[in-house]
Amino acid sequence: MTPLTPPAPLTSLAPRLSVVVPVHNVEEHLGACLESLARQSLKALDVVLVDDGSTDASADVAREFAARDGRFRVVGRENGGLGAARNTGVAHTTPGTEYLAFVDSDDVLPSRAFELLTGALDKSGSDFASGNVLRLTGGGRLRQHPLFTRPMRSTRPATHVTEDWSLLLDRIACNKVFRRTFWDEHAFAFPEGVLYEDIPVVLPAHFAARSVDVLQDAVYYWRFRDSSITNRRAVVRGVVDRTAAVLGVSRGLTGAPEHKKRYDESVLCEDLWYFMQVLPEGDAAYREAFLEHAGEFAGQVDPEVLAGLPLHHRVKWHLVRERRLEELLGLLEFERRSPRTHRVRGLRRRTAEYPPLTAPFPRDVLALAPGDLPLEARLTGAEWRDGTLRLTGYGYIRNLPAQARRHALKAAWLRTPDRRALPLRLKRVNDPSITARSGQRLHGYDWAGFEIAVDPARLLTESATTTWKLVLGVLGHSGGVLGPGVARRGGVADGGAQLEVHYLDERTRIVPVFAGGRLQLNAERVQTWLTGHDSHDGVLTLTGDTRTGASALRLGHWHSDAAIQVPLARDGERFTAEVPLDELAAVRGRGPVRAPHGELRPADAYSVQLVGPDGRRLPVAAPPGLPLGRHAAPGGRELAFTVSAWGNAVLTDQLPHAYTESVTWTDNSLVLQGLYGGGPAVPLQLRRTGAEEEEVELPVRCADGRFRAESAYEALTLIGEGEWQLSMGEAPVRVPAAAHPLLPAARAFAGREFAVRRQGHDQVVLVVAEGGAQCEG
Repeated sequence: MTPLTPPAPLTSLAPRLSVVVPVHNVEEHLGACLESLARQSLKALDVVLVDDGSTDASADVAREFAARDGRFRVVGRENGGLGAARNTGVAHTTPGTEYLAFVDSDDVLPSRAFELLTGALDKSGSDFASGNVLRLTGGGRLRQHPLFTRPMRSTRPATHVTEDWSLLLDRIACNKVFRRTFWDEHAFAFPEGVLYEDIPVVLPAHFAARSVDVLQDAVYYWRFRDSSITNRRAVVRGVVDRTAAVLGVSRGLTGAPEHKKRYDESVLCEDLWYFMQVLPEGDAAYREAFLEHAGEFAGQVDPEVLAGLPLHHRVKWHLVRERRLEELLGLLEFERRSPRTHRVRGLRRRTAEYPPLTAPFPRDVLALAPGDLPLEARLTGAEWRDGTLRLTGYGYIRNLPAQARRHALKAAWLRTPDRRALPLRLKRVNDPSITARSGQRLHGYDWAGFEIAVDPARLLTESATTTWKLVLGVLGHSGGVLGPGVARRGGVADGGAQLEVHYLDERTRIVPVFAGGRLQLNAERVQTWLTGHDSHDGVLTLTGDTRTGASALRLGHWHSDAAIQVPLARDGERFTAEVPLDELAAVRGRGPVRAPHGELRPADAYSVQLVGPDGRRLPVAAPPGLPLGRHAAPGGRELAFTVSAWGNAVLTDQLPHAYTESVTWTDNSLVLQGLYGGGPAVPLQLRRTGAEEEEVELPVRCADGRFRAESAYEALTLIGEGEWQLSMGEAPVRVPAAAHPLLPAARAFAGREFAVRRQGHDQVVLVVAEGGAQCEG
């Protein structure tokens, strides 16, 4: 039995929220679930634990907890499944509660989950509120659940699925609080004896609601268990029940044709695509069930929806409707090796050709739209050499080969928002690693590489700041076939380049950054810069220079709309600002809740700005040579001054971080050394995420605020290929701006390539690849 700690103090308040928790054979995780409920900051709870015929000690855990906390009650019933247990729980909730929620007994909630959800509803009057979901792994780590990345991208009160179709992906019950009058008005009930019981309730609720509140905050930690049948896709019952669920929702939207079309499209591209992907692994019974049931759904979809699907979905669903199983299996296997790949046929009316498709195919199904031949452009390297910015990367039109030099004609230029253009000299480069990096085997892109040299003096204008966007133009042909080519132009995305701010003189700089996912170069004349920082007697003191009339310093909290503003003491161009540390501590943790248990965010970052007489905010530059600032903060944390990717000062209130100042490959080991203010030594953790999370620990020595981690080559050969995040004491290992030129640091041994490099501007990762592969950097 899981040991229980004392619950939160009981409350005599009438419950505002009823929480239904079905319990069935989860003794290993039930204690953590119930404790997370007991610790909710919203104390006025009515928690109904439904023992659904457990055969382990789950019922004992539930009864023991209920005996110690009067807000919890246990209701027993014969085993009937999740849907039946939830319905039983709703029937036993306390009459008159304002809100209703559901929690699965192996999951966990952050402590402010119900406070945030009910608080949103109190303000908006919406019918239900839905929040972000993090995935809880077996190792206790939390990651953003990919299903909720789009729908929970921002907080949006009083919205609706018909205003934001990404909410079609928000189809579970446990990340929500429902207004009880709304629930009863529509007589919602979960289907019993089936899988995917959430869909027939949650999706109709989205459409029936007058409005819905969406929270970016994490309100639910969904435990991933490999043993769950819902995580094993190639199961007959899974595809049968999922299809029945989505078909019921679709038919319920018959009276709203446009809504039905959008929902049906989502089902074909998301819900049932999830089961199509595993057809190759399924047995004959699963394949037959998929064709029958998923085919039934596709058969009732409006032809306009099918015609509007992306090419790779459109082709596969046509095969399903015609029950061409062998070709579908062949196409799925082909795309597993070469995703989103096909040949291009025709000069003016271009169509796709897939090697596994042998029988005739309707031309309109294979017809190519411009979006089916997109520009793929990435920047893989950026280096300041002899005062010139030298860029390397690649650009090709997907599915048009660039195997020969004549296949890919390119041009490059820089463009400002007011459409000034600066042509650039582009050198085409043969690089076989581009084809390997493309992740497909049908086309060669060896000649898609480019090199560009940019003279920074040409970027300066009369303006204080000029933004130049790099644009690449490509003209491609179908394997060299004569005739009209396909032209594409667009920005260049991040392909692993390590960008550096470059000062032409002490007050003029070029800032290369990825903004909106595309490379741009900002030519700036710096007006304000930081020269020093110190802390004493509960005050953080900042000094700097400014050529403006600014009168205040503002620290803007990145995670919320909070800000701290203090007056400047001016002496000509010199300024001094004093920030009380308790004001920083008061802002700590505001904004979306993403930290484990919702208690404390590992890092709260602030932009550093001066405020002019007209209220305009001016960024404060962090010039070369500004030392890394680390000052003690309340709560065992530290204040760190670092440099953003834009070259400006950033203040971070954070857990103690390790900062790598030296990365060395010796004759027999990898050595990392730098600053660490976290006290006693903690291991250096290498963590790789993917289908399963893996973690490796390396010993660390700490003394006098510094750390040294050393790993022999023999130990590194034991870790798998991929990208490993480095952390110490639950905080990522970072690299200060002064040490950026040290990375990437690479070494090949034991038939593999190892590279320590930067990620996300200043985090450190170890990339392990097969011998001969290119470690980008």
